[in-house]
Amino acid sequence: MIYNKSGHPIEVKKISIRLWGLRDEIEAAIGRRMKECEAAGIPLFIEDIKNYYKLSDPSDAPDNVVPIGGKATEVGMNSLMESLGEETQAEEAPSEETENKALNEAEEIIAEQTLQGLETNKPNPILERPYQRQPPDLEKVSYGFILLSDINMEHMLSFTKDKFLQGQSVVVEFLIPQNFMMTADVTYCHHYAMRSRIISSTKPDYRLQCKFSFSMKGERDHLRNFLKSIEPTLPDKKKGKKDAEDDSNP
Repeated sequence: MIYNKSGHPIEVKKISIRLWGLRDEIEAAIGRRMKECEAAGIPLFIEDIKNYYKLSDPSDAPDNVVPIGGKATEVGMNSLMESLGEETQAEEAPSEETENKALNEAEEIIAEQTLQGLETNKPNPILERPYQRQPPDLEKVSYGFILLSDINMEHMLSFTKDKFLQGQSVVVEFLIPQNFMMTADVTYCHHYAMRSRIISSTKPDYRLQCKFSFSMKGERDHLRNFLKSIEPTLPDKKKGKKDAEDDSNP
C-alpha cells in the first residue's frame, strides 16, 4: 500500500525468519550438555547455561540485569518455567512430566553428584569454552517471513507456519547474511483464512505479532543496526525552474 500517493520509488522486500520457543531452546541446551558430559564421563555442568539465560537467583544479579520473563524467580532449575513468563496454556497441554523432562533429569543428576561428592564448579577442559546458543530440534522450529515495513524497535509483525501462544517467550532468527537472534513475547497469533491469497513456500498459516523483550545482551544494538541498514535511500529533490536559472547565472 502506498500512502498519500507517494512519488518515491517503492521496493517491497521480505526477510525469511525462523522462530522457536525460548523454553525449547533452553531445554535443548540442557539435553545436549547432559549427553556431552555423559559421553565424556565427567560430572554434569550447566552453570554456564544457567548464567547465560539468567536462571540463577535473581537477588544475586546486578540491578541492570532482568531475569528472562521480566519477573523474579525462585532459585534453581525448577523455576525455569516461571522465569520464562506465565504462558497461556495450550489447548492440549502436555503432562508436567513430559514438559519438564530435561530439567528434572538434570536436577536428579546434579543431586546425585552432590550426594556422592562428584559435583564440580568448574567444567572439564573440553567444556571450557563460551556457551554458544543453538536452536532446538527442527521439529520445534517454525519458519516464516517478515516485511520490512512491519518491524521497528518495539514490535514486529510476521507470517509464520506454526501457532504460538499469547504471552509465550520466543526467539526470532533473521536469516540475512549477518543473521542475528532476538527474544520477544507473543502479543497475538491469529490463523489466516483458507482463501487468503498469500503465496509462499513456507505456507504461513498464522499472522504473529511480537514485542521485543531484549533479554539477551547486544540484542538492542543488533536490531538498531539492522533497521538502519534497511532505511530507504531517497533520491535528491529535483531542482525547480528558478533554482536551475540561478545556477546558470553566475
